[in-house]
Amino acid sequence: MPRRRRGAAIRLGVALGAAGLLLSSCSSVHVEPEVVFKLPSTAAGCGGATALGGGAERIPLTVSTVAGQVAEMVNVCVGGQGPIPFVLDTGAGESTIDARLVARLHLAHDGPASGFAGVGCTGTAVPVAVKAWSVAGVTLAPQQLTEATLPGIGKRGEPVGLLGSDVLSRFGAARIDFRAQTLTLAGPQGPAPRVTAPPVVGPVGPPPPAVLTEGQRGTTVPLTVTLSPGSVSLNVRVRFGRGPTRGFVVDTGASQSVVATVAAQAEHLAGSDLAQRQATVCSEITVPLVHSGPWSIPGVALHQQLIGETNFGAISSGGIEGLLGSDLLKRYGWVIFDYAGGRLVLG
Repeated sequence: MPRRRRGAAIRLGVALGAAGLLLSSCSSVHVEPEVVFKLPSTAAGCGGATALGGGAERIPLTVSTVAGQVAEMVNVCVGGQGPIPFVLDTGAGESTIDARLVARLHLAHDGPASGFAGVGCTGTAVPVAVKAWSVAGVTLAPQQLTEATLPGIGKRGEPVGLLGSDVLSRFGAARIDFRAQTLTLAGPQGPAPRVTAPPVVGPVGPPPPAVLTEGQRGTTVPLTVTLSPGSVSLNVRVRFGRGPTRGFVVDTGASQSVVATVAAQAEHLAGSDLAQRQATVCSEITVPLVHSGPWSIPGVALHQQLIGETNFGAISSGGIEGLLGSDLLKRYGWVIFDYAGGRLVLG
């Protein structure tokens, strides 16, 4: 989920908006409890991946659906220790690790602490150096991870990190198969961006490789991909009804899709009598749910559903007005994130 400095958080990186402030005085609103997602099995230890040739790898993925919310997790090992459950989070521009795990593994700090702005909240993070780590046995290149203390991360029964787009993008493209519960990396892993390059405004270049499409056609949706050192994002244009297009982050770390309060009000999205407890990048809050009504991304009419509505705060200044989450993406069975070609392919 997006942060100002492109880190992210589990579930919804959102904060309580003006509509949410009214919940306590509205007895007819039913607040659903915060959900707990299933963690990956530890049976395979630090392994589990299957080599597909050409550097591609297929990784076991635990897909968990609770009360309409969806999360995906993978097993990560750091310095040969693990497996450790990480959320697969395309909305995280910087992969993140819980501060308590950093202390337990004696990871070295790799720079000064810095502040970040989440969707309506702020926090502090410290870069740490990770020299040896892997996901399901697939070796990952040494890099910085962001150390932070996040709600919903690091305690017993919770994941302890976020595996973000800074890692996934280095494989060129990746496929999530929600039904088969697998993550396929096009591979091999390439270098991290050294300088900020112009955004990839897709679709450009060749289509995703056959190892990802598996002979299936899918529907291609153009993405704008920002690739910078420590900052990778996937953005898509979303339209409610016949209104203007709005910038949304494609965010598997958001277990439920979210719209900014200002956009929901401008589009006159109908409210509901439901709200949900959520853990954000900086807090635990209550999110009112609104009806999406007819909405779409280029070439695709999206499923009409309930989505969270909240104040995006400083994040809105970057043109972000929503998160397209795993609850919506799962409906397509499989999806491909083509970082190199600026494509989202929906099954």
